[in-house]
Amino acid sequence: MIVSSLEDEPDNSGNISKLRESLEFDFRIGFEERVTDKIFSKGAVKKRQDEFDRSFNLAFYRIALSAVAAIVLLMISIFLREGSLSFDSMLGLSDGYTESIICLLTGN
Repeated sequence: MIVSSLEDEPDNSGNISKLRESLEFDFRIGFEERVTDKIFSKGAVKKRQDEFDRSFNLAFYRIALSAVAAIVLLMISIFLREGSLSFDSMLGLSDGYTESIICLLTGN
C-alpha cells in the first residue's frame, strides 16, 4: 500500500530541472573581480595568518605546560624514591654498579 501510494505521485524532478534552466543570474559588471579581491586581499590573508598564529601559540603553550608539569612530577617521584637527583638516579642506575652494567652491555 505504501509503495503504490508513492508511485501515484507526479514526478517533480523534471519540473525542478526546467526551473533551474529557466533561471538566469545577472550580476553587475565586475562582481566576480570584487568577490575574488575580497577573498584574496592582503588584509584577509593577514587576518587568517594572525588567527593561525594565535591558535598555534595557544596549542603550543598548552602542550609545553603539560610537558613541564610531567617532567616536574617525574623528578619529584625520582627524588622521593632515590633520595637524590643524580644522573644515575635519573637513569635508574642507582641500585646497581656501573661496572657490572657496562660488562652486561658490552658482553665482557
